[in-house]
Amino acid sequence: MLRANPPKMIVSSRKAQDASHAATLIAVIALLIIFYLLFIPPSFRDQILEGNGTTTTGAKGFVNETILKASPGTLSRISSEEIEHNIPSLTLYSRTESKTFGTMSLLSVKSSIFGKKTSALQFTLDDLENTDNVLLSFVDKKMKGALMVTVNGNLVFNEEVTTENPEPIRIGKQFLVQGENKIDLSAEPAGFRFWRVNRHNLGNVQISGEVKDISRQKSLNIFIVSATEKSNVKRAIMRFTPDCITGKTGKLNVLINQHSVYYSVPDCGGRVVIEFTPDALREGENTITFDSEEGSYLIDLISISSEMKEVLQPAQYFEITADTMKDVRDGKYSVMLNIKFTEADEQKSGRININGRETSLFQTEASYKKNINDYIIEGNNAIKIIPETTLEIVTLEVVKE
Repeated sequence: MLRANPPKMIVSSRKAQDASHAATLIAVIALLIIFYLLFIPPSFRDQILEGNGTTTTGAKGFVNETILKASPGTLSRISSEEIEHNIPSLTLYSRTESKTFGTMSLLSVKSSIFGKKTSALQFTLDDLENTDNVLLSFVDKKMKGALMVTVNGNLVFNEEVTTENPEPIRIGKQFLVQGENKIDLSAEPAGFRFWRVNRHNLGNVQISGEVKDISRQKSLNIFIVSATEKSNVKRAIMRFTPDCITGKTGKLNVLINQHSVYYSVPDCGGRVVIEFTPDALREGENTITFDSEEGSYLIDLISISSEMKEVLQPAQYFEITADTMKDVRDGKYSVMLNIKFTEADEQKSGRININGRETSLFQTEASYKKNINDYIIEGNNAIKIIPETTLEIVTLEVVKE
């Protein structure tokens, strides 16, 4: 006779009931949590969901709460309303020197019905722009008929030479080129006078000219503009005094970072004051160049001045609720100001203004901490740091702990 096995059925039924109860309990707890998050203030909800609130527990058992967290960055102090850069005095001048480009001791040319003989002379011009008064000079020991002179294929002289020491032949600049140049010399063809033999025996042949040395017509100097100056300059002014001879000087060109700020013939001995756009300046290394077209200058008392606009240090704002203020008065919490700097070995000094009341900052450490219970007020609060030295601030926090 077979027996039933009721205990197994009872156990299975109980397990199913327990699982159902557990699922119901979890669902109820989840709904309670959701309703809790929906009805609490948004700031507390953000702290719970995103971790924006405090993460540590204070000495009195309360959880720390960050009221303000900011990153002010670099705060710099401007010591005066005007920053001046003094440039050393300088002298500008050009010098013209005579230079020989080519010589030949003896050349001869001849032309007759039986043929002709020509000669050539080559020379180099390294600086055609600043070369003037190019001359061909020679002694003609035996002259008959016209002498023909061609420069780079251009006939520049075709005349009879009547004296042993003739005037030098001037070669126009339009016939010359930068680099290699060539002069061809020949005697006048006999033509219908076939019985003639035209000839020239030339000695001490020389090509010469005047070359202007402009290496001292230009002068370049460097001055440094800080990031604070560049960010806060309102007006930029250049000043200098030119010492020169009136009527014997050309235009003076002054460039700041290759940007021309002055181009004129200055009043010799007078003070030149020019305002230029601050955009011409750049952070770090700047150049000032003086370039004269003609004559000699002594440029003295040179300065670049930056007129600064008022620097307003940024304020940070935070709110102290009535509950927080009550807890502070009751001694439950302290409100602390925490500042973290980038450097640990540099002097940091300045003033911290909290709601119009100031406290000093003077230390080398990378962290600063101060109880500001006596500085805060209920409602909106403001905190501002007025630097005495450049301050590199990583974070500024106001924490209730």
